[in-house]
Amino acid sequence: MSIVKIKSTDKYIDTSTLLQQLVVIGSPFTLGLLEIWHPTGSPGQTAFEAILPQVDWWLTLHILQLPLFGLMALSVVILVNNLQGWAARISRVGIAFFIVFYTALDSITGIASGLLIRTAKELPPQVQTFVSQQVNLFLTDPIVGGATFSLVGILGALGWLVGVSAAAIALRRVGVPRLPVVLLILSGVFFGLSHTPPTGPLGMGCFFLAVFLISFPEAKLKSIRLHKKGMQ
Repeated sequence: MSIVKIKSTDKYIDTSTLLQQLVVIGSPFTLGLLEIWHPTGSPGQTAFEAILPQVDWWLTLHILQLPLFGLMALSVVILVNNLQGWAARISRVGIAFFIVFYTALDSITGIASGLLIRTAKELPPQVQTFVSQQVNLFLTDPIVGGATFSLVGILGALGWLVGVSAAAIALRRVGVPRLPVVLLILSGVFFGLSHTPPTGPLGMGCFFLAVFLISFPEAKLKSIRLHKKGMQ
């Protein structure tokens, strides 16, 4: 998506293709919707106990997340496509970190742990206890863990935060209105904190609203006019 401001007007020309619009609008909508039902467990539960009753959904969700994370990275790249300057360059570097490390995190702590739990579903309690310990090791590992701070998790989350925030700055520098810029930064913060609810869906919701306003600025102008007309 590239955005060109017409001189002496407040209009923006969205020169993206239909496919690009589907990517930047459809990806956050789909991912945000799915993340609403991301299993989180209850206080006092082990990861094994929380995931076991819904392990099939856990695996399905984390497999779907892999291409969707890739599409979200592509969405950010599309947003800064053809933009120059330090902010656009930083955005591309940040989002590269996101796609490498966040998908690795999803594969290890999501898919691998889910496969372990599903394999142990029909096994004796003693074996399930052992598997539960192995899953906890996955999730709390300082290198690849997803339940606590880990190297891979931090690099992936920071990649998203930096990539999206820098994209917002780059867009603001070419004249994109303040509201979608703020929404993009909020998306970087919320989704960077966690992709699980509530912050994950909130982050994707902010991203969706931001790209919608960028792609269809006339929709915002129309709503403002209708609001003012209703107040008269």
